[in-house]
Amino acid sequence: MADAQTPHGVAGTTERAGERGRTDVADRVAQRIATRAATEVPGSVRTGAGTARTGGNGSSTAEQARKVVGGAVDSVLGRGLPAVDCTRAGDRVRVHVHVAAVWPTPAADLAAAVRHHVRSRLQHLGGYTVDACDVTVDRYVLPHHDTGRRVR
Repeated sequence: MADAQTPHGVAGTTERAGERGRTDVADRVAQRIATRAATEVPGSVRTGAGTARTGGNGSSTAEQARKVVGGAVDSVLGRGLPAVDCTRAGDRVRVHVHVAAVWPTPAADLAAAVRHHVRSRLQHLGGYTVDACDVTVDRYVLPHHDTGRRVR
């Protein structure tokens, strides 16, 4: 059973909060928060292994296989999107986010929305102070359309 905490330490101990230890958060945590946040913005799309959505209506099986293989290659080579470059110094962070946009989402609007959301998530989830959040729309992809064909 856990002891109740007091403002100066855990009840029943003589240790103060600063003497118990410290919490370190790995650098990749900020990168993962930013990557996830970038995918949560409408108009942004994840590309990479099995998720490439180029083309659309009437894609043949060979075309779909090419997309999956191309997505896997992109993922292995680190070309999947969103991609985040993150520099952290203590609680301060600078990020550069590369995203793919769904056609015809305006690039400037998407970049502003991604910048705002990534900054908000990093502050809320990681407790970081975001010094800079640069966003680059690297690619446009066509929306995935359901052709309506079904196996009956």
